[in-house]
Amino acid sequence: MFQRLRGADGRRRGLLADWDSWLRCADELYSRFLVRTGDSPFVYHEVASVGFLASAAAMAGFVPLAEYEVVKRGRDDKRARVDGRADFWFSSGARAYSFEFKRAFLAATPGNLKEVLNGAEEDVACIQRDEYHYAAGGLIARVRDVARLKTYEEFGESAEVDLAYHIGPTGKDGAYLFFKLSC
Repeated sequence: MFQRLRGADGRRRGLLADWDSWLRCADELYSRFLVRTGDSPFVYHEVASVGFLASAAAMAGFVPLAEYEVVKRGRDDKRARVDGRADFWFSSGARAYSFEFKRAFLAATPGNLKEVLNGAEEDVACIQRDEYHYAAGGLIARVRDVARLKTYEEFGESAEVDLAYHIGPTGKDGAYLFFKLSC
């Protein structure tokens, strides 16, 4: 069930329209995947998860690129240039977006959700600015334990998160996507 839990302010209407379209398609594809395989598309690893999100971007009519080589800024010295890999980029035509994703720990707590999302944000900050209009660190949290639903919901509404979405079924095997904008 697609739901935007937290959105950016009104100055980012274009971003919200693009991301809502992308993640509505992700929700649709999630349901099809779950019915066909019996698994969440996020049960595997980060590369498969990002590939799934790239497929949803293509379904939305966008141009996606996943797991690609790129020259990044150095983590400690932003003036340095280093060979690297970026997780995900897509263009809606009017805007381009870059992402670095991490997956949440099984035993999600507010502290480790924050730590992992901050790690994704640090990674996306290394992507050079001429590649995107907006960049975000993303955290993929697949629901494995329904006792942690409140933790995900509260984190999605917290100041630690700029945008948050729920896709897939409510409860077990659903997923939360949390984003921290880098720019």
